[in-house]
Amino acid sequence: MISRRRFLAISAAGGMAYAAPAAAGTLWKGRAFGSRVSIDLGRDDKDNQAALDAVLDTIRRLESEFSLYDPSSPLSRLNRTGSLQMSGEFARLINFVAQMHHQTDGLFDPTIQPLFASMLKSGGDIDSAWPVVAQIIGWQFVQRNGQQLSFQKPGMALTLNGIAQGFATDRVVEVLNAHGFENILVNMGEYRSGTDISPIQVHDDTGQTLAEIPLQRAAAATTWTSGFSFENGLGHVLHPRKPMNVPVWKTVCVVADLAAVADGFSTALVLAKDSKLAQRLIAEGIIKGALLQDIDGNVERFGVFV
Repeated sequence: MISRRRFLAISAAGGMAYAAPAAAGTLWKGRAFGSRVSIDLGRDDKDNQAALDAVLDTIRRLESEFSLYDPSSPLSRLNRTGSLQMSGEFARLINFVAQMHHQTDGLFDPTIQPLFASMLKSGGDIDSAWPVVAQIIGWQFVQRNGQQLSFQKPGMALTLNGIAQGFATDRVVEVLNAHGFENILVNMGEYRSGTDISPIQVHDDTGQTLAEIPLQRAAAATTWTSGFSFENGLGHVLHPRKPMNVPVWKTVCVVADLAAVADGFSTALVLAKDSKLAQRLIAEGIIKGALLQDIDGNVERFGVFV
């Protein structure tokens, strides 16, 4: 998957320095979903290896489910054939997608993939790409019947890049909890913390610190519009209804109970024309906080960021 270069740096403030765990074997690092991954188990004991084995198995399975670039993945088969008998985990992720599509008034829409693919081939020429794919973009053209997912129009395709890493982060936390690990910190491009406070810093794409927040039993995800750019310089976060060459926001960080929720809404809020959607999501208890930095560098903070 193409990384959005999300960056949430662990802060050593408050006496917590996750970069240097006290006991050997508590911190695992690797790569998954195109991002650096680290898992702090919080303690070193005989159960560590069994827990990590289960985590790595979960990560490998989910990568193989949601990959756009593996032709044998279920997502690739769906995009190729227009129909898929979903696994339980795939269906669970689609539940999140459908809910977020509704809660964001359609801004979160993974059927944008044909536009992305067309722009990738043309070097980012959105003007020529949009008329060709506009009629096959829209979550309303995705039909679900039980575990069966299908497209109503030929040529449709999904990308799950805006939520799959968050979903995988939550699944890893579930696996670790099942093995008795509660005081944990999982970083898979999104962060999710356990019982203890994990102080984090939120940075923009230049490395400037925008906020510091204590993360406890919560998740945080950041999207930068500069995370990936086409050859002509246009950003990769594309509007599903009205293509926008220059979005209002260049950095969005969301804090929520689940990493999938933080991940999905950080993607969608980049496309919002103002901060009203973020404020509504907080007022309705859907997310805990949002930080939005506009293209001029001005920052608006809501919820836990205030």
